[in-house]
Amino acid sequence: MKSGKLFIITGTSAVGKTTVANGVLKKAFAKGGLSPAVGHGASPRLELGTRAGKKNLKRSLTYTSRAPRGYEKNKVDYNFISEEEFKTKIKKLDFLEWANNYGNLYGTNKQDISKILATGNNALVVIDIKGALNIKKKWPKKSVTIFILPESLNQLKQRFKKRKDTQVADIKKRLETAKWELDQSAKCDYWVINRENKVNLTVNEILEIINKS
Repeated sequence: MKSGKLFIITGTSAVGKTTVANGVLKKAFAKGGLSPAVGHGASPRLELGTRAGKKNLKRSLTYTSRAPRGYEKNKVDYNFISEEEFKTKIKKLDFLEWANNYGNLYGTNKQDISKILATGNNALVVIDIKGALNIKKKWPKKSVTIFILPESLNQLKQRFKKRKDTQVADIKKRLETAKWELDQSAKCDYWVINRENKVNLTVNEILEIINKS
C-alpha cells in the first residue's frame, strides 16, 4: 500500500491557520465521507475527511501546554495538556517536532501521523513555520507545506488587538516575529493569501493543492 502525504498548514500567528484548517475539513467532508481525526480522544467535530486523490484527509491535533482561549475546546482545536505531561512526551520522543512559542509548548505527535500515513491516507496538521520546516527537512518527499499569508502586517496587528490573551506590549514583539516568519515562507511549497472575510476562497485554494498533490 502506498503511503499517504502529510499536508502542513503553517503561517504567522493570528493569520487564521486553525480557522482555515477547519474550513478545509468541513468542505472536504461535504464532498466526501467521514474520516476519523487522529489523536488521543479526538472530538467527533473533527471527524471529517474527503476522497482527495482516492485518499482520505485526516487531521492530527497538535499538543500544547498553553491554556485554551475562550472559544477553544480540548480535543477539538488542540490537545491541551499540562507542561509536565508535555515534557514527559518529549522525553519519550513522542513528537515529530516540538517548539516553545511565547513560553508555551507545542508538539506534533509522531505516532498519530504515522498511523494515518501507514493506512495510505493523507494527514493534515497545523503548526508554526519552524515546525513545518523541521518536518519538511525530515520528510521532504511525503510532506507538503502550505503557508497562509496575511493581506498585510496591519491586518495581523488588528487581529492581535482582538485577542484577549495578547497584551499591547506583546504586539510589537509578535509583529517582529511575523516578519521573520514571512521571510521563511519562501521555503514552503505553496502560498495562499487569507483575505479578510474571504476564508472560503482560502479553503478552496488549499483543497485544490491537496487534490493535485
